[in-house]
This record gives sequence, structure tokens and C-alpha cells, in this order.
Amino acid sequence: MFARAIAVEFRDQGIRCNAVCPGFIATPHGAREVEALARFGVDVSDAAIRAAQGRMGTPEDVARAALFLASDDAGFVNGVQLFVDNGFSAV
Repeated sequence: MFARAIAVEFRDQGIRCNAVCPGFIATPHGAREVEALARFGVDVSDAAIRAAQGRMGTPEDVARAALFLASDDAGFVNGVQLFVDNGFSAV
């Protein structure tokens, strides 16, 4: 919602605003997040299995999404939330 508000506010100045929303990413922080959820009784042990590619995301996956949004290829993309979670948030 914030990215959309900023996009509308600054579109006349040629400024785009988009948000990259990573899911479970294979990083030390991601591992701590999984552990914290488990302490609250949330079963995330099969999170990677439920994802279509059967793996957790990587920092490179997130970087490629950000690079796309920063590129000329995304020059007409404005005010979006790009979920980099392999569809996990849609399930």
C-alpha cells in the first residue's frame, strides 16, 4: 500500500516506487525466522516443499527481482508489490 501511495504522489515527477517482498529466503535471518515461528507452534518445516520449486529462495532470487524493477525493462511498472516467494503467500 505504501509503494502505491508513493507511486501516485511522485508519478508526475517521473519517480517510480515499487516494493520487493521476499518470502522464506535461505539466509541466517531466514533460519532464525523459521525457528521463531516454530517456537509459536507454526509448522514451517515443509515451507520449501510446498513451494512450487521445492526449495527456499536465495538472496540471488531477491536481487534479480530488484534488478528487474530498477531496469529499463520495468520502466512502465509503478506502485507494485513484487512477492519473491515462489507463490507461497498465495497459498
